[in-house]
Amino acid sequence: LTSVFSHIDPVPLAAASIAQVHRAVLVDGSEVVVKVQRPGISEVIRDDINILYYLAELLQRYVPEARTFNPEGIVNEFFKTLELELNFAIEANNIRRFSENFRDDSTVKIPHVYSQFSGRRVLVLEALKGIPLSQKSALEQENVDRLEVMRAGIRCYFKMVFRDGFFHGDLHGGNLFALNDGKLVLIDFGIVGRLSAKSRQRLSNM
Repeated sequence: LTSVFSHIDPVPLAAASIAQVHRAVLVDGSEVVVKVQRPGISEVIRDDINILYYLAELLQRYVPEARTFNPEGIVNEFFKTLELELNFAIEANNIRRFSENFRDDSTVKIPHVYSQFSGRRVLVLEALKGIPLSQKSALEQENVDRLEVMRAGIRCYFKMVFRDGFFHGDLHGGNLFALNDGKLVLIDFGIVGRLSAKSRQRLSNM
């Protein structure tokens, strides 16, 4: 740890079921955030998923009305999503792709990934000093034009869905930040979605 970080805040900045995030400083002085997976969480999730598979099988066998909704298929999709979310190397790749997609957009900021310090269970990212849109104060910052932030968000969303076919799958106020210069920041890229050209065309037609 001391060869990479000069300081790690022991109090988490944020905590969720799979991981928690800590502020830290690299030995070169760069401010970062470190996302650390909870020890043993993959085993806990697999146990929970096995219980869900068992319940889904019972539903399909004994409740004919449930078969329409394909309970086993729903659990399987949920499991595949969680498997991807447990691998932070995949999240790092997602971030790099979003960075490439938005490199020419001056209104959207994607945090830089420190790949040399990241892996399957640890993710080190550039620290960006913004306020999540879930807090009222995010749009009350001195240099922030709330209409411009909303326009940036709408352009960002439509670009992801209709132009790139690669979109953030967990967009909520806690994963969208407003910087004090008015830029919009996206974080937490563990869940993403993909749309084929045909799907994008059908959505456009609708």
